[in-house]
Amino acid sequence: MKYLTLIAAVLLSSGAVADELDILTSSDMISDDLMGQSRGTNYEIQIDNMQAHSEMDGDVAGNSAYHNTTGDNVIDSGSFADSSGVFSVVQNTGNNVLIQNATVVNLTLK
Repeated sequence: MKYLTLIAAVLLSSGAVADELDILTSSDMISDDLMGQSRGTNYEIQIDNMQAHSEMDGDVAGNSAYHNTTGDNVIDSGSFADSSGVFSVVQNTGNNVLIQNATVVNLTLK
């Protein structure tokens, strides 16, 4: 139901915006004032509370490993060359290990 309401709100509001701008029917230049009113930075959303949550409930039980050989973990000097953004490295040299990894990124765009 909320998706239907959102779609209806978008469809009903888009006609008003198109009528206000009506730039496709005229070759006149758009004024700086109109551009300023239409810009996305015209609106600011105040967020008082931000909550991010990650819950992992893994369990390792009843496993056995005999006569196993484990290797080395190596991160080479060029492993992260030309990388950007958020990335994660998880390494394991053991046996019967449950690895749970979560990354929560809170982002504020201004």
